Amino acid sequence: MKKWIILFALCFCGFTLMAQSPLNIGIHGGVSNNKIKVKDAALGLKNGTNTGYMLGVFARINLGPLYVEPALNFSHKKGEVKDEVNKSALKYNSFDIPVMLGLHVIDVPALKLRAYLGPVASFTGKLKWDNEDFGDRLDNRKVMWNGKIGVGVDVWKLTFDIDFEKGFKNFQNKDYIKVKSPRSFNFTLGLKII
Repeated sequence: MKKWIILFALCFCGFTLMAQSPLNIGIHGGVSNNKIKVKDAALGLKNGTNTGYMLGVFARINLGPLYVEPALNFSHKKGEVKDEVNKSALKYNSFDIPVMLGLHVIDVPALKLRAYLGPVASFTGKLKWDNEDFGDRLDNRKVMWNGKIGVGVDVWKLTFDIDFEKGFKNFQNKDYIKVKSPRSFNFTLGLKII
């Protein structure tokens, strides 16, 4: 019995030291609820939300109550567009580099509650319709800038985040259709490796 108590105490001390480390590195992934708004008065288009996903790596530099968290993510987003007859999804892939500045609201060895915000550089590919009811591809190979704000919880090595992300600039216009900047709610689960 004493061996189990000693083993448990050593594991808890290890978790405590890891939680207080000045640098954490990890992997994360999640789902997003996306809306890409398409406007056109003549066609009377309606917009809906659709589900996307994200996979990536992150590093967190702990600076007392504050932290800086850069990440590199692969993201797939799509939004629903429909009129009275047709329905289509406008979708795209991107490599995103968010740099979040955060605050540890609650910071105890086994549990952290965080709040954060910051910019996201999004390197997007072509926007594609899943069918051609509303046109063909929209060429959008450029950097888009987004803003992100959210909250997160860390329990030992696990992290869980909920955030809202909004683009600062509209996508390129194509003919008569105006594609507005995307917005999404993101739900992310991560694991600290270091």
